[in-house]
Amino acid sequence: MSNIPVDPLARIQFLNKQLEDEAFDTTTALITAFRSEKALLAELPAVFEGALESILERLESVAMFSGESCSFSQSDLLAALSIWLEKARSYLEKQLGIEN
Repeated sequence: MSNIPVDPLARIQFLNKQLEDEAFDTTTALITAFRSEKALLAELPAVFEGALESILERLESVAMFSGESCSFSQSDLLAALSIWLEKARSYLEKQLGIEN
């Protein structure tokens, strides 16, 4: 059993709830919230941070070109963010020995 605190799981649950409830006022607020999760990212392998940053960079592109065509769909990127949260939760639960 790992000594990862349960707190990262609470952070994931909180972020997921905010995402589901569309609680972020702007795309910029959403991006800032996820980028500020340094403690959460520290509990995950580096590949998670790279994947998250890729999603966030594409969300930034969508926000910049909201009036013009953009090759990224915001709804698809938000779905990708939800998948990222699920994979992060699953990884942490496995590390903690938590059964689903």
